[in-house]
Amino acid sequence: MTTKVTFKDAAVRQVSQLTQRSFALLLVLIAAGCAPLEKRVNLTYQQSVSTTGGSGEVLIAEPVMKQDLAQLPSGKKIIGKAGDTDLIISESPAHWLRSAIRQELSAAGYDVKIVATLPAGVSKGVKAILLSVSANQSSKVLTVVTVTEVRLEAELWKNGQLLKRLTASARDQEEGVDRSSEPIRSALEKTLQRALQELVPDIVKSLN
Repeated sequence: MTTKVTFKDAAVRQVSQLTQRSFALLLVLIAAGCAPLEKRVNLTYQQSVSTTGGSGEVLIAEPVMKQDLAQLPSGKKIIGKAGDTDLIISESPAHWLRSAIRQELSAAGYDVKIVATLPAGVSKGVKAILLSVSANQSSKVLTVVTVTEVRLEAELWKNGQLLKRLTASARDQEEGVDRSSEPIRSALEKTLQRALQELVPDIVKSLN
């Protein structure tokens, strides 16, 4: 026995299949719309300060991050925004600062050692504090504007005594056509370099 398929039945079946596909596509689009928008930014640093004249051993306490950055459930922290997109970092900003100071003071001539905290009676010591760090992007018709800011503080210790507190800050603004995270990485590095170009000469002068 054969079943006769009418034109009407075929049309109904085709419409049903199209409806199912459309519904599935709609679910995908809804899921994509609900998914968080993220752009990962790497924190990098390359030595840039030309100050020299440091000598002997200097201890650097693990830097402290004063700013509370928003954190995602994944553990990634939000350093800023690019429109509706979160700019996220996996690295610790405090470790970023530690690496930068270590590079600069080593280049200045010191034998640098990292310690958890400065010991009592420390001969030469630095306790760095990252007060704030941010990066944001805004879009124009053909370009994007990247703005980054860094604020630092450093306690200088000599012969067990607090010698002085130094502060430094820097801001960078760049405009270009690259919409990737690279301009943000580069701008953050330049901003920290500028802040340390202000801070490091005073550190060397004070500890010598």
